[in-house]
Amino acid sequence: MNHRIESFAKYAGFATVGVEWLALLFYYIKMPAFFGGSYPISYFASFPQTRFVFNICYTLAGIFFWIFVRHHLHKYYRAPVRIFTLSMILFVGLAIVPFDPKNSISSLIHDTLGWSSGILFTISMYVIGKNSHNKLIHRVSLIAIVLSVFFITAFATAPKDSHLIFAFEAGSWLIWQIWVLWISFYSLKHAPFKK
Repeated sequence: MNHRIESFAKYAGFATVGVEWLALLFYYIKMPAFFGGSYPISYFASFPQTRFVFNICYTLAGIFFWIFVRHHLHKYYRAPVRIFTLSMILFVGLAIVPFDPKNSISSLIHDTLGWSSGILFTISMYVIGKNSHNKLIHRVSLIAIVLSVFFITAFATAPKDSHLIFAFEAGSWLIWQIWVLWISFYSLKHAPFKK
């Protein structure tokens, strides 16, 4: 069982991004009018047509990424497993806690889970970059952090009716996803040979 988890863990970063993109593809096919523009990704957690896919895909993404960090990445790059674990618990909470954008308490809970998960994820990226003796990992992680902070700040400060809401939120996710794909590929290519 442990061997199977370890074998999957090498590719779990790719699986993480894969299920997130499957969710986006499903949203686009099912409800194209709400895809892009002024609706944040979280709205798909509130629609009956997309709620189940939102729950399943982001729960799987959180679990897959935790497996990647816990059983693969930290062996080579001193990843902060506890911080990543807390980030993924909050991310899974974001996926499974019911969300109603018209209810202020529900929105507060949803926002708290999302922001906390994102902040902890960003801190974890910083720790990996800082602790790595590899200059490329340090630079790529720092660039990803700066770009994701730019997009998430733009998302947080944009007017609620802005047609760029989706683009700003998706932009920050895309930067994180590119980093996950890059560190997954890089760890597969280089980790067995140097710590």
